[in-house]
Amino acid sequence: MKDMCFNAARHTNNILWGTVKQLKNRIVRFYKNLSIKKKLLLAFYIQIIIPMIFMGFLSYRNFAETINRMSMNYARDLLQMIELRFEDFLTNLSVISQDLLYDKTIYNALISKYIEDPILDYEIDNEISNTMKKIILSRPEVQAIAVVGNNGKFYYADDNSSTSSIKNILPYEKVLEKARKAQGKVTWYTDSSNGVVNYIYLVRTIYHQDTFEEIGLQAILVDKDFIKTVFDGLTRSMQNIVILSDGYDLIAARNSDSGYFIDGTSFGRLENERDSKIDRNINALVSYITVSGTGWKVITYVPLNVLYRDAYALRRNLLLLCIVTAIILSAFNLAIAMSFINPINRLVKGMKMVQKDNRIVYIDDEREDEIGFLNKTFNEMSREINHLVNWVYREQITRKEAELKALQAQINPHFLFNTLESINWMAMLNNVPEISEAVTDLSDLLEASIGRGDRLITVEEEFMYSDKYISIIKRRFEDKIEFRKEILNGAGKIKIPRLLIQPLVENAVYHGIDKLRGKGEILLKAYLEGERLVIIVMDTGPGIDSAELDALNRRLSMDNDTYFKNLSTEKRQSIGIENVNRRIKLFYGDNYGLKIESEKGKYTRVIVNIPANVESAEGYYVQGNDY
Repeated sequence: MKDMCFNAARHTNNILWGTVKQLKNRIVRFYKNLSIKKKLLLAFYIQIIIPMIFMGFLSYRNFAETINRMSMNYARDLLQMIELRFEDFLTNLSVISQDLLYDKTIYNALISKYIEDPILDYEIDNEISNTMKKIILSRPEVQAIAVVGNNGKFYYADDNSSTSSIKNILPYEKVLEKARKAQGKVTWYTDSSNGVVNYIYLVRTIYHQDTFEEIGLQAILVDKDFIKTVFDGLTRSMQNIVILSDGYDLIAARNSDSGYFIDGTSFGRLENERDSKIDRNINALVSYITVSGTGWKVITYVPLNVLYRDAYALRRNLLLLCIVTAIILSAFNLAIAMSFINPINRLVKGMKMVQKDNRIVYIDDEREDEIGFLNKTFNEMSREINHLVNWVYREQITRKEAELKALQAQINPHFLFNTLESINWMAMLNNVPEISEAVTDLSDLLEASIGRGDRLITVEEEFMYSDKYISIIKRRFEDKIEFRKEILNGAGKIKIPRLLIQPLVENAVYHGIDKLRGKGEILLKAYLEGERLVIIVMDTGPGIDSAELDALNRRLSMDNDTYFKNLSTEKRQSIGIENVNRRIKLFYGDNYGLKIESEKGKYTRVIVNIPANVESAEGYYVQGNDY
């Protein structure tokens, strides 16, 4: 399974790499096919327009980030001022609640279970009501006050602006539950509907001073409109301010933009005590704090279209500047480009006329720059070509007859073969078979060297030519040479350049066997090894010392460029082997060639490595020996 996944991933990578390579080739081909004018314009846009866009984008982004940072800092300062005002506001209300808590009349009324005297009861109720009204009249933030005892007594007072009495609107059970959780401390209760706070109460439970039993509930109805005074007088630049309850209901808001209304549900959940962020849901910069003791959120927000008004103007101006600059510079660049392109077009047109008609073309363009030099050179070249064409034409006519006669006098290769064939018949008629066999072998080798027929022959045919060479050589060395051939696993059918191996056999004879006092053996072996054909020519001669062997292998491993550059500076020691090696590298590539292995006093082995799957190619038929 892992192998399948790996193969699939590799296949996918190959496809992806192939696609990228094709795309790259298409882009390169597209660029090469562009005219010079389009290439100059393309270079201009890449070098000028793209940096301008990049710089404009960075300027706009830095400007926007600066606006964000400054707006957030300003919002934090503004919220800190509102927070201080809220603390004063809450402190004043806590003081009022504390004064009511320690009022003797209210306390005594709450601890009295029942008052039998109706006049006394009325007087106590009137005194408590007057105390509350004094507070309401002196403190504009207080709209109504109520004290409810466990004995069922309900003492309250309202201001004249109230449409409903606190006695009728106070949700006693809910307020009592919230106050009990605070355990005698001041806490806040907001009465909301449809996400909007209708009434705000400061509430606390009242306990018996001796037994610490709960004896009543205190509730102060806060004027909701008075809360807006915490942001009255503040700058209008941060015009959008929202105050939310701990249940995210809207308490108060300042928003002069009626078309950009935001309620308490627009901000989601604000988890931190204070923060500033870009809210993408409402497209605004939002900053907020949490008022301690209440859980309320004071939020300021600026719509992004207002916040980035100057940034948008800068972006618009930068874009306009880029467009105007691109138009002006394009016209300027096009004018410069045409001053180069028009002379080049005239030069190209003149070249086409010379190519078509072989006539003199003169380009009259008085310039002192490089194009002017090209025009002058072209004019001279045009005159010289016309002169050379006429001269060569006349020269060829005058030499034609002499060359035909000279060709007729050349030795015809057929004459050479016919002569050898005549010698062969004479040897047979005179009963000298040794001469006949030698002449026949020599004729076959000459035919192979001249290269009549296919340029590529099979390994079997190449080994046959080596047989004929050994046959001729044995007439000199007699039984001193033992020649052995091996062709393994179908290597005999592989085609190789003609007479590729014979120079190596020749080298083995004259540098190996010839230097022995006794008999020697030459092994000619061919086999397939993967996608390669390996041919080994081995002799049991005296071998090569290590220094000479290393130098020879170093030369054989050179690529063709390095070899031919060093050809005039280095001494060649084994011409036949080097010629065969160069033929292989020129024919098949620098990855193939010869390698020599030798052990002094034992053997020398020449290893030929060539590809086995080459059927036809243009070869280089260099052959020779070094004697």
